[in-house]
Amino acid sequence: MMHENDLEFVTEVDGKVIPPPSAKPTNNVLANMKAGGVAGGSSLNNISGSNASGYTPGSSLPLGASFNQSAHPTACLFHILFKGIAFTVYMLGSRAMEGIMVTVICILLLAADFWVVKNITGRLLVGLRWWNKVDPVTGQTSWIFESASPTSPDGTNSTTNSFDSKFFWTILYVTPILWALCFMSAILWLRFNCFVTLAIALVLSFSNVYGYYKCSADQRAKLNDMFNAGAEMGMRAMIRNNVFGRLGGMFSGGNTQQQGTAPQVHPGTFA
Repeated sequence: MMHENDLEFVTEVDGKVIPPPSAKPTNNVLANMKAGGVAGGSSLNNISGSNASGYTPGSSLPLGASFNQSAHPTACLFHILFKGIAFTVYMLGSRAMEGIMVTVICILLLAADFWVVKNITGRLLVGLRWWNKVDPVTGQTSWIFESASPTSPDGTNSTTNSFDSKFFWTILYVTPILWALCFMSAILWLRFNCFVTLAIALVLSFSNVYGYYKCSADQRAKLNDMFNAGAEMGMRAMIRNNVFGRLGGMFSGGNTQQQGTAPQVHPGTFA
């Protein structure tokens, strides 16, 4: 039996899109999580805003934004909670405890953050989820990327909250950038004892970015458009500044100079 608050997902398995079934068993755990995360008892189907992936990379959250604008404030809190604690422990923990203890605590926090983002906040904030399953017969692993259907089972609009979508994608994209900066800093300062923590942080954060990027066709289209626009702007700038002509002149000038400075041998005899 399907309840009103159930999410209906469109599944993509190894590049093949599988349409959602007409009916499916109720996910009581997901229903309870959603019921606990909705402010004032409102359901996901009654939320107005952008679609599940209505965030353009590079845009920022509105000034003065607060969790009061969120339909799932608890999910938003946990979306950033473990990340913030892990980053704080990494930056300041070495002053209060031994290095090995900092590494262990950071790894535990990063693992908790990966699980929360992958299994809870992605579903509630943007209606996306990704996971994998192993065929018990062949042992082959299949990666499954799912996105919530634009309409709920009862035919009403099930788009997500605009604040939730922007908050989710902003934090998701910023996290690996921060850890990458820390990794570069550790290389410059030769802090080899931090490499294990930073490597795990980069792998887990990039895994969630890639998983949700594959889930959201809208995000894939927006990132492709952004990269194409950047490449087009770069080509226009190079043409406008005659970069190719200058490069050709440098090579031709070098060849002319080599030909002009070549020694000349004249026939003759010495007295």
